[in-house]
Amino acid sequence: MWMRLHSSIRSYSAYHSNNKRTPLSFLAGCSLHNNANHINSITSPRIHLSGRRSVVAFHSTVVPIDNKSLPSDDDSPDTSTTTTTGSHQKLPQWKDMGRGGDSSRSYTKYEQLVRRLYMTNLFHPVKLGLQNINRLHELLGCPMDNERVKVIHVAGTNGKGSVSLKIARSIELSSPNNNGDIKVGLFVSPHISSFRERMSVNGVPITEQEVEEYMPRIFHLCEEFDIPATFFEITAALAFLYYKEKGVNYVVLETGLGGRLDATNIVKQPALCVITSIGLEHTRILGETIPEIAREKGGIMKSGCPVLVGPSCPHDVLRQQSVELNVSEYLTPSDIIDNIPSAEEENSNVDYDVENSHIAAAAVKIVASTSPSLKELLTDEIIQKGTSERPPCRFEELSIQNVVTTNNVKLQVILDVAHNPPAMKYLIQKLRATYPGKRYRFVVGMSADKDLGLCGRMLLDAVASGGGGPSSLHLVEATHPRAATLQAMMDAVPKLQDAHHGETISVGDQVRHALLLAAGASSAAAAGQEEEIVIVCGSVFLMADARAALGYDEPRDSNVINEVAGCNLLSGQENFGNTDPEKVLMERAARLYKQSPTTSPPADK
Repeated sequence: MWMRLHSSIRSYSAYHSNNKRTPLSFLAGCSLHNNANHINSITSPRIHLSGRRSVVAFHSTVVPIDNKSLPSDDDSPDTSTTTTTGSHQKLPQWKDMGRGGDSSRSYTKYEQLVRRLYMTNLFHPVKLGLQNINRLHELLGCPMDNERVKVIHVAGTNGKGSVSLKIARSIELSSPNNNGDIKVGLFVSPHISSFRERMSVNGVPITEQEVEEYMPRIFHLCEEFDIPATFFEITAALAFLYYKEKGVNYVVLETGLGGRLDATNIVKQPALCVITSIGLEHTRILGETIPEIAREKGGIMKSGCPVLVGPSCPHDVLRQQSVELNVSEYLTPSDIIDNIPSAEEENSNVDYDVENSHIAAAAVKIVASTSPSLKELLTDEIIQKGTSERPPCRFEELSIQNVVTTNNVKLQVILDVAHNPPAMKYLIQKLRATYPGKRYRFVVGMSADKDLGLCGRMLLDAVASGGGGPSSLHLVEATHPRAATLQAMMDAVPKLQDAHHGETISVGDQVRHALLLAAGASSAAAAGQEEEIVIVCGSVFLMADARAALGYDEPRDSNVINEVAGCNLLSGQENFGNTDPEKVLMERAARLYKQSPTTSPPADK
């Protein structure tokens, strides 16, 4: 199938050659008319590879939006079963949002808006700074500076998403009888299967209807006041407006990238700043050394506000920065929680979640110390329950049966977004501690900016410990511009040439292939016995397709959204000015076309 990249880029070649600024109304999938029942869109653009140059074709239409265009809910039930163990007792049984691939229906307004958002960075490359988001925040009435709203701001290399969730859940659970007196907003990124996961209140994601109501207001502000906001800035502004409208008491904000110049860093007086860990990441943006990266992430600290810093941080650097920024207190989890066992005593070297839970518990106690009403409601039992939660795809354990076979063999599957060497190290240690003596089969895809060589060698060592080799690895390539190509992974570790990769680079196909091989290994050993563990790891952008292949029933954005998500992800917050978006799109199209069963690209017209 030839990849079809839907977009509303008008005269893209002219824009790119002239480098002229394009109004937001021309962006990606929706330009709102005065008539709210119509949305201007561009349908079925194709990238044509012809001769020595590529041609991008676009066709404009006006698509009516009405109830008749909404997808139906007559899905057939899936006969396969998937259950979770450990911290996740069952899979969410929400209706599937995806009805992609049906070209006979009009886009919904939600789809139009999110498509437009995803394509924003093609015209507004990210230039780190707070000018755009500060202006948007002001125009929204500075909701994050409302004295009635306590904001907890979380940054870090690893663990910041988990810590954010644990803090939010602990505070939410303190509401008496779940009566909604305490409303906790949570902002995280990136999402797994649906854009709506990025912002929630008391665990409930923003609805499609709320996106349809609030996002046009953000776009309107950008146009009216000439604000060239990026994807992440618009998303953050949407979250701020959403929390304002929902009347939240607390907001937990996870940074997107870095801290000092991150779009979430507009809060003047947070109740608490948290820095979970520091490691090498995004070195071309944040700095090439641990101290440089630490100071970027430490930029969320504010004068007169306390900061909580996890144990896996360069405390000398961050303490000095806290003095320079005049923070009120520099705290560590051991300053708040008595008798924290050593890493060896409680295996926190094996399970990173132990460390994350300590940081989150300490954060909740600090916030409660400034709020008598919250302090009275929070008990150790509530904190323990709240901090025991894990986000999806953080060593998420599944037991599946009859998803790809009918032989009743139960398979153990682990989903984990370990995407850099420190996280990969924790994943492998946790696997060895949880499933000693088992063989491992990995499905892995990475982002191009990670240490592909080190991560690849770590995975080869992991499978070798169970008697496996490169054939126990399945290499995949996520469909977004930051994905490392298969060739790049194999160039980094030549032994990976013998991994599974030639059959297909499709995430779903390789997951199913791995399950079939694992099922065969388990059947050969003893029927019904779990011998080979399947682990899907690496970039978060693999996980939606992997979860679909595993039979998850959860909110999932439609294909008409997902087909442009990769175009934006340059990467939501990482399409910097030195990125050529046209080159990225063409290279991605060529890679996907190469694996297409069609014999030729569509003819030029």
